[in-house]
Amino acid sequence: MSAYLIISLSIFVSAAAVIGAALFIVRGFTNDLTRAESDLANLALALQERTDGALQSIENVLRDVVGRIPQASLKADEFDRFAASNATKATLVGASHSLDQIIRIDLVNAQGRIVGSSNPHLIFDPIYLTDTSYYRALSTDTSLILYLSEPIRIRATGKRVLSLARKIKDTEGNFLGVIVSTIDLSHFERIYEDHLGTRSLAITLYRRDGIILAHSPNAKSAVGHRIWKPNTPLQRMIAKNSPTLIRDVSWIDKKERLVALYPLANYPGGIAVSRTVAELMAGRRLESRLIRFIAYLMDIAIDTVSLLGLKHVRTGILRAASESYLSRHDILTKLPNRLLFTEELKRTFLAAQRSGTDFALLLLDLNRFKDINDNYGHVAGDEIIQVVARRLRERLRRSDFIARIGGDEFAIIQRPIRGRPQITDLIMAIQAAMKVPCTVVNTEIDVGLSIGVAIASSDGKTSTELMRSADIALYAAKSDSNNSYRLYDANMKDSRTERRALEGALKSALENRELELHYQPILDLATNQMWGCEALVRWKHPTKGMIPPLQFIPTAEESGLIGPIGDWILEEACSTAMTWDLPLKVAINLSPVQFKCRDVFASVNKALNISGMPAHRLVLEITESVKLTDEASATLKRLKALGASISLDDFGTGYASMSYLRSFPFDKIKIDQSFVRGMTDSSDSRAIIKATIGLANDLKMSTTAEGVETEEQLNALRLAGASQAQGYLIAKPMPRESIAAFIADVQRAQQNNRDEQSPTRAIA
Repeated sequence: MSAYLIISLSIFVSAAAVIGAALFIVRGFTNDLTRAESDLANLALALQERTDGALQSIENVLRDVVGRIPQASLKADEFDRFAASNATKATLVGASHSLDQIIRIDLVNAQGRIVGSSNPHLIFDPIYLTDTSYYRALSTDTSLILYLSEPIRIRATGKRVLSLARKIKDTEGNFLGVIVSTIDLSHFERIYEDHLGTRSLAITLYRRDGIILAHSPNAKSAVGHRIWKPNTPLQRMIAKNSPTLIRDVSWIDKKERLVALYPLANYPGGIAVSRTVAELMAGRRLESRLIRFIAYLMDIAIDTVSLLGLKHVRTGILRAASESYLSRHDILTKLPNRLLFTEELKRTFLAAQRSGTDFALLLLDLNRFKDINDNYGHVAGDEIIQVVARRLRERLRRSDFIARIGGDEFAIIQRPIRGRPQITDLIMAIQAAMKVPCTVVNTEIDVGLSIGVAIASSDGKTSTELMRSADIALYAAKSDSNNSYRLYDANMKDSRTERRALEGALKSALENRELELHYQPILDLATNQMWGCEALVRWKHPTKGMIPPLQFIPTAEESGLIGPIGDWILEEACSTAMTWDLPLKVAINLSPVQFKCRDVFASVNKALNISGMPAHRLVLEITESVKLTDEASATLKRLKALGASISLDDFGTGYASMSYLRSFPFDKIKIDQSFVRGMTDSSDSRAIIKATIGLANDLKMSTTAEGVETEEQLNALRLAGASQAQGYLIAKPMPRESIAAFIADVQRAQQNNRDEQSPTRAIA
């Protein structure tokens, strides 16, 4: 045997041994790594929730103080006097003592001067904060409401603090000043220190730009610096602002670390929890010795120590295992993600074809999950996703496969199956599990699921076709209020295709002026005269005829077309109102999407300028689905200051009508027609209407009752004290030419019967 052959054989044997040892390590280490990743991610989530909660408590204190500022003091010439008063001083002192982490609270005017403070010491010389980052940001950025500052050290006390500042606007929505809380960072450091369980564990609270706000351990050397060095993986992952796991070398201790990142839900920052890779590897010493010995033999054979050193082998294995796991699993639920699901679906499909067995694909989607996030916060949303994942997993067999393939979407491969009853049994078990409310943030939240099912043997020739069939069934289930699950059949239509076609037709309708407004008169019950009209959009389709708004407005909102459509409605309604013989009011509905995609104030102002209509003739109607964010409230206040009236539509049908009334000084409440229809037969409806009218009177608001169809309803509303009535009894909605003739008739009737009591039918 030649020397060359011996060397080649030695290399082959040594390489095989190293590969075998590597595979052995990967199998064992992947389990360890999975547990470590799970522990880090769970700790990061728990600390993120506590940190978010602490900051939310501080912000609530600031909100409460701002909410106590009288309307008259929200003016530049009154704000300073209000802030410097003894009553405000007492309010600020009480607010600053409500939470241990708050050191002080200051009110700062538009010029950057402290005009009110919880500080017990008197301020003799003016103190200006114009150089602070929060003042500069909030005074110059019109879209910014809240600012989390960088940490600083107070020389007198040695404490490290940061500021949470909130913008204050005047009655017209302009910058009036800032309320700022000074926060003791040791509060957060104590929270983090309580969780330093292992020797190398480190916990960091960072701002989104990378500035470290708090750090445990060794806070002094880290706070105020950036958590990342430029152009590193950590910098790129923080910029993505989503939960993730990453391996990077820390500049603080110069060690390679496995890092779990979890952004704060409501603030521009996040939590990083990390452990050193060396500590994670410490439990693999036996395998390390084995690979070192084999590597030594290989070194003797081919003299390649530099290429096959233990450190490089070990690091490469760790990186490969980590990246492989992260790329195929969802970090929040630890379930396989869409990538791994797609691979598994293809494998299952091919295996079923070879073996002649059958399986089912179930796609599951949480109902109204966006509303849960909007109403309870993303932290609660994440908790619900975890609860749902756990409940689903507990209902499956070992042979089944589950994955999280989207934000609120799961997929189950039920394998094998022997018939449809087995599928429905699983669905019933899942639905029974979801009947129990999810308890998050001390609140019980009902969570529903829609399920679409496709069966491999009948609903798809490939895994892609099967996925499409299940997706169509899921969408059908979501569209069917009477059925929470659907099994695919060949006659099932994909309504999304119809919606896309509707979207295209709607865009053409706007361009071709197929949209038109109808106007429904509103009767003033005190004078029995016409008060105004509500503008209602209709679509005059060239082939389908008149299409009501309920059939196309949702599509307009989803596609963004509601923006230009809303602008057209405002301009058309105001211009039409200026052609009427009487100076009646015109009411126009605003979509919640308009507040997100449009400058509503600019749109209204433009419509008034084009038409020349006085703002006091315009009534803008919104529902509770318009979230009263600071921006939305500021816009509505500017519209009121302009002279327009703001009406709350569909009152009583939402989940938080009473709290909504407290959030904004509405001019009118519209009583939903569902209560009006039931008032003659239902004592509950009568009680709700009576209570609503009484509440409106106490709040100095008027009321309009919708859907009045009978004289009995109208008389009952008069007795209850309603301000106005609207419905088919008064008049149906009518196009521009008809409403002009109607109003002209009303004017003639008023002139001819000036001294007589006009009956209701005089304008009907």
